[in-house]
Amino acid sequence: MAEIFFSSDIADNVKGKVVVMTGGAQGIGAATISLLYERGAHVYFGDVDDINGHQMVSHLQSSMPHSGGSVHFQKLDVRNYNEQLQLFKTPYEERGRVDMAISCAAIIEPNGWFGPDQLSLEAVMTEPQPLKNTIDINLTSVVLFCRLALAFMKGNADMTNSSDFSKSIVLVSSIAGITEAAGLFAYSAAKHGIIGLMRSLRALAAAKLNIRINVVCPWATDTQMIDNVRSIWDKHRLPLNAPNDVAQFIVQLAADKSLNGKSVLVAGGKGYDTEEGIDRTMSEWFGPLTEDFWRGQKALGTVSTMISFYDVLLRGCLLTSDIRVMNGLIFETCATFNEYNVICISIRGLNSGLV
Repeated sequence: MAEIFFSSDIADNVKGKVVVMTGGAQGIGAATISLLYERGAHVYFGDVDDINGHQMVSHLQSSMPHSGGSVHFQKLDVRNYNEQLQLFKTPYEERGRVDMAISCAAIIEPNGWFGPDQLSLEAVMTEPQPLKNTIDINLTSVVLFCRLALAFMKGNADMTNSSDFSKSIVLVSSIAGITEAAGLFAYSAAKHGIIGLMRSLRALAAAKLNIRINVVCPWATDTQMIDNVRSIWDKHRLPLNAPNDVAQFIVQLAADKSLNGKSVLVAGGKGYDTEEGIDRTMSEWFGPLTEDFWRGQKALGTVSTMISFYDVLLRGCLLTSDIRVMNGLIFETCATFNEYNVICISIRGLNSGLV
């Protein structure tokens, strides 16, 4: 995995930017808002926790009165579309734009819904609403959030996109979105879905709207969500993030114009791009179907958009290469890629007619 680093200088790019965020009353979200506000961003956040949300605003305004930024809270249930819509409308009406959107709201899965006593014919006659809430809050609301974010960012695309900044969306998944997570059935499904959502948007949003999208995947983080396993974690001395560790990578992905289409695992305070390895080894795990995949993309009309994504990826990493789009699509690795080694597909044959 390629390591991603937090840069204080790049994080300063959030100064004066308008940020919409779900979650934020506590934990990773609160740490992210603090970091954004400290660096002069105008943050509009929503959370179902009304009390802690207002306390967060008061605390920031009193502790950092000269940050140059602002912070605004709206009580928000992310399952309510109109409330999410209002979260975007408010800054758009007040400041004329939205520059960054961060989806951080989430809940942990309630226990027992796949246990033997809950899998009787009698038990499954009733819809398991708490289980459904896990999907609705952790995935369905995020899909709707992305659609709103793209629309409001697209509405003023020329106002803040510049040579040193591009608009962006950051979604919070989990290590449970990358690996197996025994016992977290709906939660893991939702967090995998967030990565799938990012993958489906990363080429399209960048090529058509000049909007980047990335995902942060925290491993265990010192918040209320790990209270049930904290003693186990401490006993075995496993890597543990502080909320600010994850917040730094959220801000890095939001502010760094070179980063798009990343899934950054944050473990023990360090960040690793997990997409890099998947992309780089595609021809190995997909085998001879790799070329068929790209022919299928051509048939669906998506090849040119995906070419644009990988070209931007390479340019953003400041790599030099021999990449040619002639009568076919070829991504070739060479010795200069040792640092990052990102080339993911090799399609042989200049006359394959993929483009």
